[in-house]
Amino acid sequence: MFMAEKKSNVVFWESQGPDDIIYRSPHDDLRTITSVTVPEHAVALFLRDGKLEGVLEPGRHVVTSANVPWLTKLYNLALGYKETPFKVWVVYISLKMFNGRWGIRSMIKAAQEYEVPIVLMGNGDFQFRITDVPLFYTQVLGGTNSYTTGDVNQFMKSFISEQITQQMNSQYYMDIMNNLEKASTSTKILVEPYFTQRGIELLSLKINEVSTTDEDRKKVFDYLQFSSKNGEAFKRYAVMDRMADAIGNSEGGAAMGTGMLLFPQMYQQLNQQPLGGVQPQAQPQATKVMCPSCGALNDYPYRFCNGCGKPSPQTAAQQPPQPAPGAAGGAPPAGRFKSCPYCGQDISGLPKTPKFCPYCSEQLS
Repeated sequence: MFMAEKKSNVVFWESQGPDDIIYRSPHDDLRTITSVTVPEHAVALFLRDGKLEGVLEPGRHVVTSANVPWLTKLYNLALGYKETPFKVWVVYISLKMFNGRWGIRSMIKAAQEYEVPIVLMGNGDFQFRITDVPLFYTQVLGGTNSYTTGDVNQFMKSFISEQITQQMNSQYYMDIMNNLEKASTSTKILVEPYFTQRGIELLSLKINEVSTTDEDRKKVFDYLQFSSKNGEAFKRYAVMDRMADAIGNSEGGAAMGTGMLLFPQMYQQLNQQPLGGVQPQAQPQATKVMCPSCGALNDYPYRFCNGCGKPSPQTAAQQPPQPAPGAAGGAPPAGRFKSCPYCGQDISGLPKTPKFCPYCSEQLS
């Protein structure tokens, strides 16, 4: 013969631990004149048919108490249906501060001028507490229909990891890695509103570590070593590196011969490219000036134009050219000259006899 289980007229949070977030009473049949005790830093939710009827603050409460209007209404409603005891769940929620850990694995852009996606692995800590109990019930507990600390912790871990992933994906790996404190602060600011919408206050968020795969780490390292605007130097280096591997693995002499020709040329071109946006200094070249009379080009400085024989502006300003003795009105001699027959200057180094002597401007041909 089995005896019916004796029900207590006292409801309280049994064996509450420091890490417990939520607790549901073991029975849903609340007797009349039942005492409900709510511990400090916690509240008690009354749920009937999945609907939140009301919230009790810390202290000792009696179901029939006239000091709680919604509780009296609930009691009278139960009597109207002649329910003694009547069906209701009591769910406790702690309002203390709780700690949690998060971890993510996703993709992220490498750097601002090298927007290649690489693997992102990160982990850290966070602190939270429940501040808006009715909102927390409707947005979190009501949807999951679960009332254990393990379920709440699993929700928090998944939810914060999702939000952190979305926000960190819009940043750059090098920016986060170079300043974890700044990245932690900015990420917390970005994800905080999503917790507030669910009745949760995100007290702190810390990024302890970020890393990537060995392959992607080498990509970033090579980029930093050979970086230029938009990573062009690094891209050329990568192509050259792959070609070198292919040449080294080839068995044909033709491929090796081609590689011996191409590789030094590519390496020379790579070294000639500016790194970090610094332009190489141009080699000095001979300056050419145009004759103002005929437009011919002459090496600067010059005395007389090789094209028309007229003096340069500098020579004309210093001293007007004087004709050689006996040259006025004389016909120019014919033939190839080693020296000017008028002024005697050596012109054998010129490719050909100019039309006018560059020294005295007399006509030679």
